[in-house]
Amino acid sequence: MIYSTDNPIAIQSQKWLVAALLDLMKEKPYDKISIKEIAEKADLDRSTFYRNFKSKENVLNLYLNELAEKYVNNLVEAGEIDMRKVSKIFLELMYEHIDFISALRKNGLSGFLLDAFNKYLPYIHKLTQDKFPHTISEEHLEFALAFNAGGMWNMLMKWIDEDFVHSYTDIVKAFYEISNFNFVKK
Repeated sequence: MIYSTDNPIAIQSQKWLVAALLDLMKEKPYDKISIKEIAEKADLDRSTFYRNFKSKENVLNLYLNELAEKYVNNLVEAGEIDMRKVSKIFLELMYEHIDFISALRKNGLSGFLLDAFNKYLPYIHKLTQDKFPHTISEEHLEFALAFNAGGMWNMLMKWIDEDFVHSYTDIVKAFYEISNFNFVKK
């Protein structure tokens, strides 16, 4: 549960708590971070934490939902889109936040990232549905969305697991090649 509000003071407290957790994740494993430490790092008390969040996971989810919303906004701002642009925008955003994404992976929390982005798949589909040469039946749509999201997520995780042996440009090129490979020849 995340306390949703228009109160600027509560919104600022949430931002400070998110920033505190992200900073602490650079210093130590996620499971060793206490609510008390997060609140202290944010210069707030524990009661402020609990007024805004139920758990550390809620703090992570707020940040991950913000990343997913930023991804959707970047897609909207891109105008004309295709699968290459969808993947490029995704990879650019992940690259901007690669230290955080790597920390999630190192702490066994990368599934949180996939869950956050999966919530936005139907909206992303609405943005892109008429941009591709093939259409997917409604019956198979959820599977197709999961397939694409899982592929992008797995590429990202493989890149992290291999300690970024490949450059960002190589990853984008690989996705382009895979996208072309998956098109049916006529």
